[in-house]
Amino acid sequence: MNNKSCYASICRYVPESIRRCLEAVSDADREKINEIRLRVNRPVSVTSSGKSYLVTKNGGLTAQPLLGVNAEKSEISETLKAICSFSVHSYTKELSQGYITIENGVRAGIAGTAVQNGDNKNSVKYINALNFRIPRQVKGCAEMICSKLCAQKPCGIIICGGVSSGKTTLLRDICRILGNRFIVSLVDERGELAGCSEGVPGNDVGAFTDVLDGYSRSDGIISAIRSLSPEVIMCDEISTDEDSKAILSAAGCGVRFIATAHCENADDLKKRHFIAGLIDSGIFDYAVIMAGSKAPGVIKEIRKIKND
Repeated sequence: MNNKSCYASICRYVPESIRRCLEAVSDADREKINEIRLRVNRPVSVTSSGKSYLVTKNGGLTAQPLLGVNAEKSEISETLKAICSFSVHSYTKELSQGYITIENGVRAGIAGTAVQNGDNKNSVKYINALNFRIPRQVKGCAEMICSKLCAQKPCGIIICGGVSSGKTTLLRDICRILGNRFIVSLVDERGELAGCSEGVPGNDVGAFTDVLDGYSRSDGIISAIRSLSPEVIMCDEISTDEDSKAILSAAGCGVRFIATAHCENADDLKKRHFIAGLIDSGIFDYAVIMAGSKAPGVIKEIRKIKND
């Protein structure tokens, strides 16, 4: 999978008037785009190299609102139906989570009016915006990390970073590299890491990697321990007590964990109680700190966090 195929996938889901504008964007500009946003009665926009631009009729990128091409309410509705395979009611769970993963691991984030269901969980109606996030496989970006920290055997690593810092891209490449040396279980809850289509990974995740696509992190971790005998388990965005409990349980079986967390720096990790317990238990040997959205993919610091 590459940026070009992801961009083409998104174009197939949007109405023709918007598709023509997106397809007119130059190849050089497309390579830098990592988000495409549609908002009701506002110009179609993209995020490129940490900056936002509006798309013109001729495929140009501009900061001038009057030059941008607006997305109508009916076009947002048409796009939503397309990403739901024209059966929106079949995607109730995904809508309540605020995103739907389409082909090639592209995630469509959803904004609208929240509606509380009988089980006290929110769903969403009156969809007013869609944000397509383009995953990137940057082969080689984790070579330094793997050679420095996992030359002989895998170790526990927590990758810290904010939105668009490149932590998921780094994790994806660590999986590819270590997955060619060790038995890896990749718990891909959002479908962004492996980019599976009908269960088949679109990304290179390594010859010895088993992908648990669409599992919650906690369920995927437990399932991997029960049936896949992994040496390493990888997952994105540790964020709940259930995640922590599953990791602690699996670590007792001798499995190493490599995961990401939404934190700006290593000190913030201890402020997240569900991660602080994992650090105190010695689950992670190192914290890898990303530089941030202004320098996506750049590693700011590698800090040893486990006491020997």
